[in-house]
Amino acid sequence: MTGAGPTAAPEEPERDLGDSPLTPSPPGPPGGSIFSLEGRRAPGLYLVAWVLSVGGVVLLFLAPMASSDLARMVFVAVGAVALLVGLAAAAGSQIVERRDRHPQRYRGAAPLLVFGVVLAASSILSTLLLGTGWFDPEAPIGFLTGLSLVAAGYAVVVWLFVVKSGSLSWADMGWPVRGTSTAREVLRSVGASVAVMLPMTLGILLIGGLIGTLLGVEAPSVLPTPGDSLEALAVAIAAAVVAPVGEELFFRGFALTAWRRDLGARTAIVRSAVFFALIHIVNITTTSFAEGAGQALLQTAVILPLGLVLGWLFVRHGMVGAISGHVTYNAFLLLLLLISS
Repeated sequence: MTGAGPTAAPEEPERDLGDSPLTPSPPGPPGGSIFSLEGRRAPGLYLVAWVLSVGGVVLLFLAPMASSDLARMVFVAVGAVALLVGLAAAAGSQIVERRDRHPQRYRGAAPLLVFGVVLAASSILSTLLLGTGWFDPEAPIGFLTGLSLVAAGYAVVVWLFVVKSGSLSWADMGWPVRGTSTAREVLRSVGASVAVMLPMTLGILLIGGLIGTLLGVEAPSVLPTPGDSLEALAVAIAAAVVAPVGEELFFRGFALTAWRRDLGARTAIVRSAVFFALIHIVNITTTSFAEGAGQALLQTAVILPLGLVLGWLFVRHGMVGAISGHVTYNAFLLLLLLISS
């Protein structure tokens, strides 16, 4: 994006753009090269990625079987760090392998892999903070702190693995750049996005209410109950500001842009929306499979169309449009909760 208007997104790449002819497809069965070091530019990095990632998963799997609390803590700590370093090495390996791709294609680490790095890093940091007793994620202030850590994790990891590697710039990912967008263009994008999102929010909520009634389930509650005005402000900032900015930075700005370079706008919008919906299913915590399955269907029915609308707003109006739409949706939900309570 070089501005806030409809021309912000880069030109669609030609579908016949391929990787460098100097790197032909290796012989053998499909997927066989995944476990091979032959022909790789950084075989050592690739090997480290596999060893540490697999080793970290194994240690985390074995942690519940440990004979003592201390052993369990050691297994979890070592496994989590090994997994984080392994995923980071895998992302670095992909960046090296893709550097000869056509400039119009995406040449960085896969969005799913980068998300794994964010998730591992955020989990380790949250566990450390929980262990020290510094914050309670179930409390309003802790809720704001936790979402802020995740948003910061999105920003740092995208900057480190995407921007610093030269795969995409902030302007490529839809952020307004000084000298290329005016305040009037930004305000126009905000207004257009709010005008689109308000009726879409009503429609999404109606669909969600209908599906919830048919399934006999309610959407999982993820917001803590504030006890005073300061805690209410913390919840509002977390849900209506921090979460939209962090999620749009990653799911639309980075993931959608990366997939768009290779697959085109429509496929990228759909893929990022599905990714966005699947991540939100993690919020589900129930005691029965039937209730969990019903809530998963309800979450998908609500979050998937939301992701599609936000993707369309991003393509049309850049990051300003996507964040404005997301803020509008979350703020509308908060207003409904306030009225109902």
